[in-house]
Amino acid sequence: MEYLAKILDKKRTENFNLWKYEFLNIKTDQTDYFYYDKQISYKPNANGRLELTRDKLFKSFKWELIDTDRKGRGEQSLTDFERQSISNIEKIANDHRKKQIKLSLDPQHLKSLRQIGISYKNLATIYQRSERTIYRWFNPSLEPLKKRGKKPKITEEVVSLLRAYIDNDDNPKTQQEMADYLSQQIGQRISRQTIGRWLTKLGITRKKLTYYYTELDEKKAEAFNEEIKLLLPQFPFIALDECSFYPNLWPRFGYSLKGTRAVSKRPSHKGKHYTLLLAISNLKEKGVVHWKLFKESVNWEIFYNFLEKINPIGDKKNYLLMDNSSIHTAPDKREEAKVPNVREQMAKKNIEIRFVTTYAPMLNPTELCFNLLRQQTEKQRPKSYEELKNAIEKAIELLNTKDLSKCFWHCANYFDDDKKTKFKL
Repeated sequence: MEYLAKILDKKRTENFNLWKYEFLNIKTDQTDYFYYDKQISYKPNANGRLELTRDKLFKSFKWELIDTDRKGRGEQSLTDFERQSISNIEKIANDHRKKQIKLSLDPQHLKSLRQIGISYKNLATIYQRSERTIYRWFNPSLEPLKKRGKKPKITEEVVSLLRAYIDNDDNPKTQQEMADYLSQQIGQRISRQTIGRWLTKLGITRKKLTYYYTELDEKKAEAFNEEIKLLLPQFPFIALDECSFYPNLWPRFGYSLKGTRAVSKRPSHKGKHYTLLLAISNLKEKGVVHWKLFKESVNWEIFYNFLEKINPIGDKKNYLLMDNSSIHTAPDKREEAKVPNVREQMAKKNIEIRFVTTYAPMLNPTELCFNLLRQQTEKQRPKSYEELKNAIEKAIELLNTKDLSKCFWHCANYFDDDKKTKFKL
């Protein structure tokens, strides 16, 4: 038999072997009694679930956090918080045996229950948390939490060593080389797998290397770029260069199932060598000034005739960017042929030549266009000169739809750390 009750009083029976407890049945509001051979731990007038045998012998008593006096006076006398609290507690009392109910930890609710004398243990039962968790809510530690597990080998100092080692000019290093270097520096073994995890955390990825020529004068190249950045917003610019093409250069990438090779067929030889001369401008559309594909190697005479086809953009003075290779300048050959030198040839058209710093091809905007041309040409899989020329012509049409001024600005900002981004036309 089970009652919603409050124990009112207790006294020993005449034979001193039993205790008689008087209780109030809350539902019927009638007083009754039961017997037990031991003293029961209870709070006077505390509400709870009382379970008895048919012979009115005690089985169990569990406190209920219900204020029957206030509940009897009606819902209007309860605050919203108290009404919600009673609703939650009644739900636990009625449904706890059927299913586990986990309430969210409400600090205000917890404090209120503690103020009326509810123990940590009972709060833990109500909220389905450990008693230690409830205790920590009321007594938070001011010390920083300790991390589980062993102390990490990679500290901030070791991370700085790793960054410095990667940023070194001698960049082509393997993860094993990094692990060996750090192990030697700190006197503790570090595995390659640990290096791999830390590279991922630091956002350092494996990339195709961009090589500088060892002969490059960086200060001179930076000064050249600073000069170009001042002129670029004010004047039209043209850039030109040559690039080699082979008919049998087919796509280098393909798709296949994971764990299998991507296989394709192609001729065993590259085919005949062809040279493309390309001139572009810093226009936002239709930026290709002139282009021509040659079956033979380009010499000074071919280059001279190519320059003759280049006309200035607009009425302003134009600037022409190109490298000062021997076929571009060829002073002796030009003098022998009694033709003007390269600067005089272009000056007649109001075009001033600015030679790109020696050993700095990355500062020539035309180089960025060659990447797109090669990619598009490989898709066509040309096998002859005519097929190659048609493939390049289609790629040039695509190039004319792009904003080629981006190429010029990307090269001009090449040495600016705050503007280094992956370039894509």
